[in-house]
Amino acid sequence: MNERDDWVGDPSVRKMRSVFSHMEAEQSKLLKKLGMSPFDIRLRSVREEARDVFERTWSLANSRGLNVDEVEIAGLYMCCLAWGLRKTGIQVPTEGLPCEEHLNVLLQEVLQ
Repeated sequence: MNERDDWVGDPSVRKMRSVFSHMEAEQSKLLKKLGMSPFDIRLRSVREEARDVFERTWSLANSRGLNVDEVEIAGLYMCCLAWGLRKTGIQVPTEGLPCEEHLNVLLQEVLQ
């Protein structure tokens, strides 16, 4: 089945597809590093909380006029996911997380 993708030319759609691609790749690397299955039952609630914190932090970054690229956005999500995992008692090393410092500052602000 070859359906035409009418959205492929839209720059904002291309950007979001790139963001999601980076997020998936980084999440896979982290879960592999932690020895967790992507189907681990604990991940559903962790991902929901991480998404909420991520959306609030990204919104805050946008409201402050920060221009972040796809890799930085994915890194922010990974920091949110790590926060959620830690909240459930899963040990996540801080080294290797790809969150930029200026976004991590905003994340800490959102979490207060």
